[in-house]
Amino acid sequence: MIFGKNRNPDEEEPIPVPQPEEAPAEKVTGSVPGVPENFDFNRYFLAERRIMLENVSYETASKPLSAGQYKMGVKDTIVAQVRGQTGVKATYNRALTFEPEGPFTLSVTFSVMLVFNPGTRAEVDWRTIDMAAAFRRYCPNLVQTMMAKSALLVAEITNANGMPVIPLR
Repeated sequence: MIFGKNRNPDEEEPIPVPQPEEAPAEKVTGSVPGVPENFDFNRYFLAERRIMLENVSYETASKPLSAGQYKMGVKDTIVAQVRGQTGVKATYNRALTFEPEGPFTLSVTFSVMLVFNPGTRAEVDWRTIDMAAAFRRYCPNLVQTMMAKSALLVAEITNANGMPVIPLR
């Protein structure tokens, strides 16, 4: 078939190519302490959310490296704190370590300030909510963006010393 026309009228119709099955919609499971089931997280915060680089800590090994094998560990941590009547500051940290002590240790931290919507802020007792769990559950795009920024920064820093590391999760 060329441009929707059969070259030979006796040709059979082409066999459709099977398409991969769509992944089932991701179910959000588990509840966040202090949060009602039908909670609309974004209703309580203003839309502007700017991600900022908070800190970078990079230290190279102080002693000569052995020729052995190293096991790299990657630890991602999210902390979220209510900041008075202003909003919630969520901080994402990615730390790389080696076992035994390896060529470097590296930690990259990004943060985002979620500013309360003045019209809805008082509807919720923010002290009773596990804000880090709520942030992970209700702001996956922000978490993924901070993860991607961290991975890129780690790759750039480690590439500068000739050993690019791209930890993906």
